[in-house]
Amino acid sequence: MLVEDTSAIADLLACPVCRGPLRKSAGEQLRCETPDCVHHQAPYPRLGGKDVLIDFDHSVLDRETTLASGASSVVGRGRWRVLLSRVIDGSNRYASMLAQMMVEGVQQPTAPRRPVIVVVGAGEIGVGSEPLYESPDVDVISFDIYASPNVTFVADAHAIPLQDGVADAVWLQGMLELVVDPRQVVAEASRVLKPDGLMFTDTAFMWPVCEQAYDFNRWSPSGLRWLFRDFDVLAAGQSTGPGTMTVLAIRYLLQALLRSTKLGQIAAFPFVWIRLLDYLCGDRRSLDASVGNFIFGRKRMAPIGIDDLLSYYGEQPAFKRVMRSLARDLNARRALLDQDRQRPIK
Repeated sequence: MLVEDTSAIADLLACPVCRGPLRKSAGEQLRCETPDCVHHQAPYPRLGGKDVLIDFDHSVLDRETTLASGASSVVGRGRWRVLLSRVIDGSNRYASMLAQMMVEGVQQPTAPRRPVIVVVGAGEIGVGSEPLYESPDVDVISFDIYASPNVTFVADAHAIPLQDGVADAVWLQGMLELVVDPRQVVAEASRVLKPDGLMFTDTAFMWPVCEQAYDFNRWSPSGLRWLFRDFDVLAAGQSTGPGTMTVLAIRYLLQALLRSTKLGQIAAFPFVWIRLLDYLCGDRRSLDASVGNFIFGRKRMAPIGIDDLLSYYGEQPAFKRVMRSLARDLNARRALLDQDRQRPIK
């Protein structure tokens, strides 16, 4: 379940500037306990009912703009956008299953506290990630660069305000394309993970600009593997394929012709059926032309090498077939997790 306030996780927090411990001041604002830190005397702001734990000197976010807006999103958001996007663009049909696998995979009956899952970029709850929030057996610490009822605090993923090795799992869904330095973000996710921590990422490959000035990156399946070279791959695949990519291109064409995002999405409805062709495409060529890719993995002690990366291209169709098997068979999912638990950390 979601940890709604930092008071419940005070022992896990760290200053994003110096990594020192944080404590509540008399005014219920967090300040750093390190004497020479800039935030020792000046507490972190609290906006929209959420602590804003951002090192503004090293962030794409502007302090004055954030304070003036109450830490609200700089990009317009609305329910109609979400609903239309889900119908026309589709979503990762494996995400919910992998979220449940993550919940099951972090369970440790003898642990001193409940497992912690950190969700990065959770201002809007990602499609399929609901099992993380619904489980009474895990604590979900979530954050985004804007305040929302779905986050524990406001933070920049380039400097996660948590101590080293406090998380049992990290969930990065649909956000890596929106960060300036994705390698730094992945390094931060790895830093806060325990040595055997689990990770899920789902990000864009062939997708047009979707977050205006805050959209920076795209990855092929192999490119995403290299970005997460500090992890072993347990499962991988594509969120959607060439059929969905075709509908997406049609939608953006209509938006450009009609000069309206909403009208373009509505006009694209008659073409939604093309998405069904994803299920008829061959695995290899479909992966080479996917809208988005995902990896479910476990933190390893040392990164993979170039030879492992090149081998991964040939392994991708097999991983996709494994995903279909996992989707059909609950026992296969449990076997994958059991096998992972028994495997020595490399």
